[in-house]
Amino acid sequence: MFLVEKARSLLLPAVKMMDPGQEPTTDDLREFSRQARDAGRSLGNQLTTTEIADAPVRRDEREDLISALEELRLADEELRAQREALAASNDALDQERRRFRELFDFAPDAYLITDLYGTIREANFAAGRLLGLEPKFLVGKPLPSFFEESARKQYPEQLDQLCDRDRLDDWEMWLHPRRGTMARVSASISRSSRNYLAAEYRWIIHDVTARRQAQEAIREEKRELERRVKSGTVQLAAAQRIKDDLLLSERKAREEAEAANRAKSDFLALLSHEFRTPLQAIFGYTELLEREIHGPLTHAQRRDLLRIQQSQQLLLGLITAILDFARIESGQAIEMHLAPTALNEILSNMEGLIGSQLETKDLKYRYRCDDVSTAARADGAKVQQILLNLLANAIKFTPLGGSISLQCQSEPDAVAIHVIDSGIGIPIDKLEAVFQPFVQIRARNSLSNGTGLGLAISRRLAIAMGGSLTAMSDLGKGSDFTLRLQKA
Repeated sequence: MFLVEKARSLLLPAVKMMDPGQEPTTDDLREFSRQARDAGRSLGNQLTTTEIADAPVRRDEREDLISALEELRLADEELRAQREALAASNDALDQERRRFRELFDFAPDAYLITDLYGTIREANFAAGRLLGLEPKFLVGKPLPSFFEESARKQYPEQLDQLCDRDRLDDWEMWLHPRRGTMARVSASISRSSRNYLAAEYRWIIHDVTARRQAQEAIREEKRELERRVKSGTVQLAAAQRIKDDLLLSERKAREEAEAANRAKSDFLALLSHEFRTPLQAIFGYTELLEREIHGPLTHAQRRDLLRIQQSQQLLLGLITAILDFARIESGQAIEMHLAPTALNEILSNMEGLIGSQLETKDLKYRYRCDDVSTAARADGAKVQQILLNLLANAIKFTPLGGSISLQCQSEPDAVAIHVIDSGIGIPIDKLEAVFQPFVQIRARNSLSNGTGLGLAISRRLAIAMGGSLTAMSDLGKGSDFTLRLQKA
């Protein structure tokens, strides 16, 4: 029993150091471990010399002593583990502190910590760049000294707002850095505690100069755009008025042109009809002369009579063309009798209709048809009229001794009839103009005895039959007019 009490007396100072209501520090744990070891050594020394020899040792006391020593060893190991854990916690805390400092220093915006009066306690690199001083030289300087005059006056009022809220955002002001130009900034402020005297004030200051300049540029662009839109609206209204006036003028001009065109067509029809009446009388008298009812004619008289008849035929052709054109221009429907038509029967007879004209100019004529059974959906009389116009034009513009050919070729969905001559040709820029009314292509120093209506009428007749009439030409070498009709 004496030995147990002795062990407890030696351990009691070390155990008293362990305050159950307070977490031990590293120094406390280290001191407790030292005292426990000293107590163990002292107890061992004393028990091995005098007291073990003199004291009566019982089994229960020995067991108590061993138990106390075991408790002492366990306490020492626990203290060692706590000391190691505390050291690891301190290392982690130091690492987090360094990481926080790096984040603080290298943040893109200016971070500062001040007291109530604005004295700077800490500042990062961005704050140094913004205020024109290195961070270590900013410590101890009043932050409001960098504010413009109006912002310095607002400083107490802005801090007073933190009494009712956790933070203050978007306080915009102008800063005067020690070096450089003034900068427009936006500041956010928070307070570390409710005790405003002992609290730290944390500042985040963002440079908004570029944003402000961009916003001002946008506003200026908007004003300029509004001005342009307003000006454009006025111009558009003026253009719309001009357009309306032009449309009105164009409508009036079109109505006047249509009225003039109708008057022209009516005049041409009336004039042609009036020409046809005396022409029929001339036909009658020439026929009487040709029959020699009033006596025989001399050779000279027959030659003159033939010239009169040729002039009559020419004049009749001109009048017929004018009447057809007037009928088409007036909008009257062209009578068509569309039916499967054997083209070879029409084409093979064309030489007989133009033979005398070919002989007069000593022109060579050739007709070729790839398939004599070819048929087209067309009006035979209109096809003959178109071909007579094309052949007459070919004869007219082909010099003496030239050649003219009429060809019929079968295509997948159509029949192509070509009238090819070796005449003067047509300029490329005139290939479409020749199909306009009253347009003629004349050779230099030559006269024309036509009206310029034949091709215009022929194309309209071709279109009315569901076909087309086109031209190709090589200037000075000849032309190729092609009539295409739908296959039957």
